[in-house]
Amino acid sequence: MKRLSLISLCLLLLASCAQKPLEITRTQLKDKIAGAWLGQMVGNIYGLEYENKFVDQPGEGPFVFNKAITKMAAVDGAFSDDDTDVEYLYLLMMEKYGIDITYQQVKEGWMYHIRDRVWLANRAALGLMHYGFTPPYTGKKEYNPHWFQIDPQLINEIWSYTAPGMPKYAAGISDWAARITSDDWAVSPTVVYGAMYSEAFFESDIPTLIRHAKAYLPKEDRFRHIIDECLDLWQKYPDDWKASRKVIADELYVNEPDITKSIWNADLNGAMGILSLLYGDGDIEKTLLIGCALGFDCDNQTATICGLLGVINGVGGVPLDRAMPAAFPHWTKPFNDRYINVTRYDMPDASIEDIIERTVVLAEKIILARGGSVREENGEKIYTINPKATFKPAKESAATFTLPEKHGRNLAADATEILALTRETDRATLDSCWLTIPVSYRAYTVDVINDGVVGGPGAAFYSLGGKSNAPKQDYFGYRWDKPVTTDMVSFHYGPLEEFGGWYSNLHVEYLDPDGNWQPVKDATVTPDWPYCDEVFFQPHNGEFIFTFPKVTTTAIRVIGDDAVLIHWNKYTKDVSAFISITELEVYEAK
Repeated sequence: MKRLSLISLCLLLLASCAQKPLEITRTQLKDKIAGAWLGQMVGNIYGLEYENKFVDQPGEGPFVFNKAITKMAAVDGAFSDDDTDVEYLYLLMMEKYGIDITYQQVKEGWMYHIRDRVWLANRAALGLMHYGFTPPYTGKKEYNPHWFQIDPQLINEIWSYTAPGMPKYAAGISDWAARITSDDWAVSPTVVYGAMYSEAFFESDIPTLIRHAKAYLPKEDRFRHIIDECLDLWQKYPDDWKASRKVIADELYVNEPDITKSIWNADLNGAMGILSLLYGDGDIEKTLLIGCALGFDCDNQTATICGLLGVINGVGGVPLDRAMPAAFPHWTKPFNDRYINVTRYDMPDASIEDIIERTVVLAEKIILARGGSVREENGEKIYTINPKATFKPAKESAATFTLPEKHGRNLAADATEILALTRETDRATLDSCWLTIPVSYRAYTVDVINDGVVGGPGAAFYSLGGKSNAPKQDYFGYRWDKPVTTDMVSFHYGPLEEFGGWYSNLHVEYLDPDGNWQPVKDATVTPDWPYCDEVFFQPHNGEFIFTFPKVTTTAIRVIGDDAVLIHWNKYTKDVSAFISITELEVYEAK
């Protein structure tokens, strides 16, 4: 009987512990949010020195951070970069629209404030927004060729450190936000880091955080299996992160299929972040150095993981020699309490302490809106968290835009000749370029533009000729043996490179009976042609439909000036301009 009573007592005690509410004081909440912001800044600012430096082999110390000191000196504080500035943008947007912002509001914020200094999936999403798409279409793999890249895991942490102790909610909103730029398994690292950030307010053991977070992914998810592999490698090589790095790099980079092979691959870099956490022993400085040495796009994961450790350890865990380096003896606060915007249009500089306080205000709103509560004791707010909170996106229409209805027969396949200035890609010139689009997307002859395939592997022809500094005018069209009558032409871009692949302008011409090229009259284009020929306004895989009064002709073409971005010459070795095209359709008039 005594034994049974003891067991019953233990069960009651366990039940009591299980029912104990999840609580955090405002002071504790602010300390951990401050750790998140400052930890991210440390990881980002110091990781920049080694961004993309170590690929084939890991880095070797000692590490220096001259770039960080130089850039901080220029602004006398911390500076914005794409690892922290989108979180700052989302802070402003939640203050403007409320905590339940929509994809349409995200689109408005991106298009107004983000005008340059984004790359890969983020850049593609921005171009697709200007094209007319609203998220999540901007991240879908059929439109965004960079859907598999690292981008979402480096810009979405704020959704989670404003949701303390609500990992299910954090995982859900992280998934929602990741799909602004990405798709499929590439959103999974964002979900995992989001869940970890949220739970880290109450859990400090890193392996436990990782194991809990992976549970928010489907059992068959690739990144979930990669996390298991990282944990196994850490157990197998507890003192040798290089051995673990080699296994993961071989799997996710060396042997990754070409269509998703990249030094910026989401799962590859997400795994490097997991390894950094496991081998960093919870110390930001050690984790930062290992994160830099692991390589690939290291500043992104060092920002994320150092911010996570900031949540766990609070401000006291952020190394002062990083936040207040000896090079700036006049600083009395971390980063001189200055966050200087050098990257985003019309976003104000800010006091870091003010950013932290404003984030705490948002966190309180989210706690209360998601089933939590607040009370005051001895002048201190104490929040009770609803750990079962879930994310439900705001209702909104899945808006894109409507292209004109195509009619008649596509005459392209009947053409006796494809017209083009460049008929075959100069592969030597192409190989000299700084390329981001996987090889698998490309075709090397113009013959693919009338095969009926508008996207995917092998669909895009690059009209890249030999090296030249001179701008050029590119054209694509068809010739027929007999006259045809048309009033609609559809031009399809392929994936675009960072340095080119698109037109500055484009119009339609037809061959008159005297053999002269004439512009079609009163042509309209849907959607509107981009008003700027900078890379940030261009849509990957965009379709532009030209309609005009019918013409009868034996030849028709689109022609325009290729965009030339001088900024990229140092990376592209002065290659000629070019166009990425997958298809040109010519429709028979009604």
